[in-house]
Amino acid sequence: MARGKDIDIDDSVFQKRAKELARKLGKDEKEFIKQQTGILAREVARMTPPFASFPKLSNSASVGSAKDIKAGKGAIVVDLLRICSTRKGPTVKWAKKTFGNGPVIFESQAAGGVLINEAELKVWHKINQGPNNRTKRLPTTSKYWVTSVVLNRYIKKEQLKVGRAKAAFYQLATKLGAKATAPANVKNNVSRVPGLGIVRTTQGKTEGTIWSREGGLFHTNKFLPMLRKNRLIKAVKRGEFLMRKAAKDSDFKVV
Repeated sequence: MARGKDIDIDDSVFQKRAKELARKLGKDEKEFIKQQTGILAREVARMTPPFASFPKLSNSASVGSAKDIKAGKGAIVVDLLRICSTRKGPTVKWAKKTFGNGPVIFESQAAGGVLINEAELKVWHKINQGPNNRTKRLPTTSKYWVTSVVLNRYIKKEQLKVGRAKAAFYQLATKLGAKATAPANVKNNVSRVPGLGIVRTTQGKTEGTIWSREGGLFHTNKFLPMLRKNRLIKAVKRGEFLMRKAAKDSDFKVV
Protein backbone atom coordinates (compact mmCIF):
# COMPACT_ATOMS: atom_id res chain seq x y z
CA MET A 1 0.00 0.00 0.00
CA ALA A 2 1.35 3.41 -0.94
CA ARG A 3 0.16 6.31 1.15
CA GLY A 4 0.60 10.07 1.36
CA LYS A 5 -1.03 13.04 3.03
CA ASP A 6 -3.37 13.54 0.11
CA ILE A 7 -3.22 10.19 -1.65
CA ASP A 8 -4.00 6.57 -0.94
CA ILE A 9 -2.78 4.07 -3.52
CA ASP A 10 -4.43 0.69 -3.01
CA ASP A 11 -2.18 -1.65 -4.94
CA SER A 12 -3.03 -4.86 -3.08
CA VAL A 13 -4.21 -6.59 -6.28
CA PHE A 14 -1.00 -5.60 -7.99
CA GLN A 15 1.07 -6.91 -5.09
CA LYS A 16 -0.73 -10.27 -5.13
CA ARG A 17 -0.36 -10.72 -8.87
CA ALA A 18 3.30 -9.64 -8.77
CA LYS A 19 4.03 -12.33 -6.19
CA GLU A 20 2.37 -14.97 -8.37
CA LEU A 21 4.47 -13.86 -11.33
CA ALA A 22 7.65 -13.95 -9.24
CA ARG A 23 6.97 -17.53 -8.17
CA LYS A 24 6.20 -18.65 -11.73
CA LEU A 25 9.35 -17.00 -13.02
CA GLY A 26 11.45 -18.53 -10.30
CA LYS A 27 12.62 -15.03 -9.42
CA ASP A 28 13.31 -13.72 -5.96
CA GLU A 29 9.93 -12.46 -4.80
CA LYS A 30 11.33 -9.57 -2.79
CA GLU A 31 13.47 -8.34 -5.68
CA PHE A 32 10.56 -8.57 -8.12
CA ILE A 33 8.27 -6.64 -5.76
CA LYS A 34 11.01 -4.04 -5.31
CA GLN A 35 11.40 -3.55 -9.06
CA GLN A 36 7.68 -3.18 -9.67
CA THR A 37 7.15 -0.87 -6.68
CA GLY A 38 9.95 1.37 -7.98
CA ILE A 39 8.29 1.58 -11.39
CA LEU A 40 4.97 2.38 -9.72
CA ALA A 41 6.64 5.24 -7.82
CA ARG A 42 8.05 6.57 -11.09
CA GLU A 43 4.62 6.52 -12.71
CA VAL A 44 3.09 8.35 -9.75
CA ALA A 45 5.81 11.00 -10.08
CA ARG A 46 5.09 11.40 -13.81
CA MET A 47 1.37 11.90 -13.17
CA THR A 48 1.98 14.44 -10.41
CA PRO A 49 1.76 18.14 -11.38
CA PRO A 50 3.15 20.34 -12.71
CA PHE A 51 2.93 19.36 -16.35
CA ALA A 52 2.64 21.51 -19.47
CA SER A 53 0.35 18.92 -21.07
CA PHE A 54 -1.29 15.83 -19.67
CA PRO A 55 1.35 13.06 -19.52
CA LYS A 56 0.77 9.85 -21.42
CA LEU A 57 1.11 6.42 -19.93
CA SER A 58 4.35 5.05 -21.29
CA ASN A 59 7.50 3.12 -20.46
CA SER A 60 9.53 6.33 -20.43
CA ALA A 61 11.95 6.80 -17.55
CA SER A 62 11.19 10.53 -17.48
CA VAL A 63 8.99 11.93 -14.71
CA GLY A 64 8.83 15.41 -16.22
CA SER A 65 10.42 17.99 -18.49
CA ALA A 66 11.69 21.57 -18.50
CA LYS A 67 8.36 22.58 -20.05
CA ASP A 68 6.52 21.10 -17.07
CA ILE A 69 8.63 23.13 -14.67
CA LYS A 70 8.08 26.27 -16.72
CA ALA A 71 4.32 25.69 -16.51
CA GLY A 72 4.57 25.28 -12.73
CA LYS A 73 6.57 28.47 -12.35
CA GLY A 74 4.02 30.35 -14.45
CA ALA A 75 1.20 29.02 -12.28
CA ILE A 76 2.83 30.57 -9.21
CA VAL A 77 2.79 34.01 -10.83
CA VAL A 78 -0.87 33.60 -11.78
CA ASP A 79 -1.80 32.44 -8.27
CA LEU A 80 -0.12 35.41 -6.56
CA LEU A 81 -1.72 37.93 -8.91
CA ARG A 82 -5.07 36.52 -7.77
CA ILE A 83 -4.47 37.87 -4.27
CA CYS A 84 -2.12 40.84 -4.81
CA SER A 85 -1.93 44.07 -6.78
CA THR A 86 1.37 45.86 -7.34
CA ARG A 87 1.86 49.51 -6.47
CA LYS A 88 4.92 51.75 -6.33
CA GLY A 89 6.94 51.88 -3.12
CA PRO A 90 5.84 55.37 -1.99
CA THR A 91 2.19 54.43 -2.49
CA VAL A 92 2.53 51.25 -0.44
CA LYS A 93 4.35 53.10 2.38
CA TRP A 94 1.74 55.85 2.39
CA ALA A 95 -1.13 53.35 2.52
CA LYS A 96 0.50 51.43 5.37
CA LYS A 97 1.08 54.62 7.36
CA THR A 98 -2.44 55.89 6.68
CA PHE A 99 -4.53 52.72 7.02
CA GLY A 100 -2.29 50.43 9.07
CA ASN A 101 -3.46 46.80 8.87
CA GLY A 102 -6.94 47.76 7.74
CA PRO A 103 -8.51 48.03 4.29
CA VAL A 104 -7.33 50.78 1.98
CA ILE A 105 -9.96 53.19 0.71
CA PHE A 106 -8.76 56.16 -1.34
CA GLU A 107 -10.89 57.97 -3.92
CA SER A 108 -11.74 55.33 -6.56
CA GLN A 109 -9.19 52.83 -5.26
CA ALA A 110 -9.65 50.14 -2.65
CA ALA A 111 -7.64 47.18 -1.35
CA GLY A 112 -7.91 44.60 1.40
CA GLY A 113 -4.67 45.79 2.97
CA VAL A 114 -0.95 46.38 2.45
CA LEU A 115 2.04 44.02 2.48
CA ILE A 116 5.41 45.55 3.34
CA ASN A 117 7.75 42.55 3.10
CA GLU A 118 8.08 38.93 1.97
CA ALA A 119 7.22 37.54 5.39
CA GLU A 120 3.84 39.28 5.32
CA LEU A 121 3.27 38.15 1.73
CA LYS A 122 4.03 34.55 2.70
CA VAL A 123 1.43 34.64 5.46
CA TRP A 124 -1.12 36.22 3.12
CA HIS A 125 -0.39 33.57 0.49
CA LYS A 126 -0.89 30.68 2.93
CA ILE A 127 -4.13 32.16 4.23
CA ASN A 128 -5.55 32.11 0.72
CA GLN A 129 -4.44 28.60 -0.19
CA GLY A 130 -6.86 25.71 0.09
CA PRO A 131 -6.09 22.11 1.18
CA ASN A 132 -5.23 21.34 -2.46
CA ASN A 133 -2.65 24.16 -2.56
CA ARG A 134 -4.78 26.15 -4.99
CA THR A 135 -4.89 29.90 -4.40
CA LYS A 136 -8.37 31.38 -4.43
CA ARG A 137 -9.19 34.33 -6.65
CA LEU A 138 -10.05 37.57 -4.82
CA PRO A 139 -11.97 40.57 -6.14
CA THR A 140 -9.76 43.57 -6.91
CA THR A 141 -10.97 45.46 -3.85
CA SER A 142 -9.92 42.57 -1.57
CA LYS A 143 -6.43 42.08 -2.97
CA TYR A 144 -3.49 43.38 -0.93
CA TRP A 145 -1.10 45.99 -2.30
CA VAL A 146 2.57 45.06 -2.55
CA THR A 147 5.57 46.50 -4.38
CA SER A 148 6.79 44.66 -7.49
CA VAL A 149 10.20 44.28 -5.83
CA VAL A 150 8.80 42.33 -2.87
CA LEU A 151 6.44 40.33 -5.08
CA ASN A 152 9.17 39.32 -7.52
CA ARG A 153 11.55 38.26 -4.75
CA TYR A 154 8.84 36.09 -3.23
CA ILE A 155 7.92 34.61 -6.62
CA LYS A 156 11.52 33.54 -7.25
CA LYS A 157 11.69 31.78 -3.89
CA GLU A 158 8.40 29.98 -4.49
CA GLN A 159 9.48 28.94 -7.97
CA LEU A 160 12.43 27.09 -6.48
CA LYS A 161 9.87 24.76 -4.88
CA VAL A 162 8.30 23.80 -8.21
CA GLY A 163 8.75 20.06 -8.68
CA ARG A 164 8.69 19.16 -4.97
CA ALA A 165 5.69 16.85 -5.32
CA LYS A 166 7.30 15.08 -8.28
CA ALA A 167 10.57 14.86 -6.35
CA ALA A 168 8.83 12.98 -3.55
CA PHE A 169 8.20 9.90 -5.70
CA TYR A 170 11.10 10.39 -8.10
CA GLN A 171 13.50 9.83 -5.21
CA LEU A 172 11.61 6.70 -4.13
CA ALA A 173 11.70 5.30 -7.66
CA THR A 174 15.48 5.69 -7.86
CA LYS A 175 16.02 4.28 -4.36
CA LEU A 176 14.05 1.19 -5.33
CA GLY A 177 16.18 0.71 -8.42
CA ALA A 178 13.84 1.98 -11.13
CA LYS A 179 15.43 3.91 -13.97
CA ALA A 180 14.20 7.51 -13.74
CA THR A 181 15.19 10.89 -15.13
CA ALA A 182 13.94 14.31 -14.06
CA PRO A 183 14.47 18.03 -14.77
CA ALA A 184 16.76 20.06 -12.51
CA ASN A 185 14.00 21.53 -10.33
CA VAL A 186 12.83 18.03 -9.40
CA LYS A 187 16.33 16.77 -8.60
CA ASN A 188 17.14 19.91 -6.60
CA ASN A 189 14.12 19.33 -4.36
CA VAL A 190 14.83 15.69 -3.52
CA SER A 191 16.60 16.56 -0.27
CA ARG A 192 13.72 18.84 0.76
CA VAL A 193 10.85 16.36 0.59
CA PRO A 194 10.00 13.48 2.94
CA GLY A 195 9.54 10.05 1.46
CA LEU A 196 9.63 6.37 2.27
CA GLY A 197 10.20 3.51 -0.14
CA ILE A 198 10.78 0.07 1.36
CA VAL A 199 10.17 -3.58 0.61
CA ARG A 200 9.88 -5.88 3.57
CA THR A 201 8.83 -9.44 4.31
CA THR A 202 6.76 -10.10 7.41
CA GLN A 203 5.53 -13.60 8.26
CA GLY A 204 6.22 -14.76 4.73
CA LYS A 205 4.36 -11.83 3.15
CA THR A 206 6.35 -9.38 1.01
CA GLU A 207 5.04 -5.87 0.46
CA GLY A 208 6.39 -2.74 -1.17
CA THR A 209 5.50 0.61 0.36
CA ILE A 210 5.87 4.09 -1.11
CA TRP A 211 4.88 7.09 0.98
CA SER A 212 5.31 10.84 0.95
CA ARG A 213 3.72 13.98 2.33
CA GLU A 214 3.53 16.89 -0.12
CA GLY A 215 0.55 19.16 -0.75
CA GLY A 216 0.90 18.93 -4.52
CA LEU A 217 0.09 15.20 -4.41
CA PHE A 218 -3.55 16.14 -3.82
CA HIS A 219 -3.98 16.48 -7.59
CA THR A 220 -2.65 12.98 -8.27
CA ASN A 221 -5.75 11.41 -6.69
CA LYS A 222 -7.79 11.52 -9.89
CA PHE A 223 -5.16 9.54 -11.78
CA LEU A 224 -4.74 6.69 -9.29
CA PRO A 225 -7.30 4.24 -10.77
CA MET A 226 -5.62 4.59 -14.17
CA LEU A 227 -2.16 4.15 -12.66
CA ARG A 228 -3.16 1.02 -10.75
CA LYS A 229 -4.70 -0.59 -13.83
CA ASN A 230 -1.80 0.37 -16.08
CA ARG A 231 0.86 -0.93 -13.68
CA LEU A 232 -0.93 -4.25 -13.22
CA ILE A 233 -1.26 -4.75 -16.98
CA LYS A 234 2.41 -3.93 -17.55
CA ALA A 235 3.57 -6.18 -14.73
CA VAL A 236 1.58 -9.11 -16.14
CA LYS A 237 2.85 -8.49 -19.68
CA ARG A 238 6.41 -8.27 -18.43
CA GLY A 239 5.99 -11.49 -16.49
CA GLU A 240 4.51 -13.32 -19.47
CA PHE A 241 7.32 -12.08 -21.71
CA LEU A 242 9.96 -13.33 -19.29
CA MET A 243 8.19 -16.68 -18.98
CA ARG A 244 8.11 -17.12 -22.77
CA LYS A 245 11.75 -16.08 -23.03
CA ALA A 246 12.77 -18.52 -20.32
CA ALA A 247 10.81 -21.31 -22.01
CA LYS A 248 12.37 -20.52 -25.41
CA ASP A 249 15.87 -20.51 -23.94
CA SER A 250 15.15 -23.90 -22.39
CA ASP A 251 13.61 -25.34 -25.58
CA PHE A 252 10.22 -25.63 -23.90
CA LYS A 253 7.00 -24.39 -25.46
CA VAL A 254 4.52 -22.35 -23.42
CA VAL A 255 0.93 -22.96 -24.50
